[in-house]
Amino acid sequence: MSLLDSPVERAADGGSSEADGAGERATALHTVEELLDVVDELAARRPVAARLVAMTADNSVGSPELAAVLTCDVTLTARVLRLANSAYYGLGGRVRTVPFAVTLVGFTTIRAMAAAAVVGADAEEVLPRSFWARSRAVARACDEMAPSFGVARLDAFTLGLLAGLGQAVLSHAAPDVYTGLLEEQEVAEGGRAALVAAEVRAFGVPHSEVSALVLSSWSFPREVVDALHLLDAPSARSTPWSTCLATAVEAAGRLDDRPELRTDVAVISEGVITEDRVTAMMPRLREAESDADW
Repeated sequence: MSLLDSPVERAADGGSSEADGAGERATALHTVEELLDVVDELAARRPVAARLVAMTADNSVGSPELAAVLTCDVTLTARVLRLANSAYYGLGGRVRTVPFAVTLVGFTTIRAMAAAAVVGADAEEVLPRSFWARSRAVARACDEMAPSFGVARLDAFTLGLLAGLGQAVLSHAAPDVYTGLLEEQEVAEGGRAALVAAEVRAFGVPHSEVSALVLSSWSFPREVVDALHLLDAPSARSTPWSTCLATAVEAAGRLDDRPELRTDVAVISEGVITEDRVTAMMPRLREAESDADW
């Protein structure tokens, strides 16, 4: 079932858990419009971030104008400056001004970070504990693999960074339900596949589909939306972008050191990426995951 043409089913508050032996949780239907209303409500709390999402899609906007608006959101400004000074850009400690940070990081990445802020992805107390750490690792993996799939590295980095955006939306839309889902033993032990299955049971769709819906509503590139839409539909991975993302997600998942949950990257990448290449990449993915500077 797709968010693009179907209602989303989620567990309602007050549902019983398996632990107390009660029956299945009650469910309530949430349409696409209702989910987008949640995003709109979140955007109203972060008007500067919402404005940045729009500005970065406007070719007539320059770095000075963008920097001027960015400084009106202290939290987002701090995150952009931390990213600009991170090991990824190799200028640690030397980026001290917002205009320089905007120029260095670029509009595409600023747009991704603003989009994340709009849906509350910087409210870390609401998010899954490893949300940003894993997002950084997936972004780094996408960045490194992109040339092999014929995808621009900056675009791939953004795609990886936003792949988990739907988790933030679901965490805000139904915090108790999503927290309970993450605490289920099956999810804790079963890796991403178990998480996706649990999301489908509770909400009707995986978080990747929610990410696709939100970014589509903000007119992100079709390639980005399609890649997210196809991520958890293995039989339909038919674009270089979606294959790159799926391979990056698998590579980042190796950081959990759970060999029993691995899938052959040669199969996922359709022969483009080898296991040896992923093994060589792991130190850099581990560095990205632990780089709290961004």
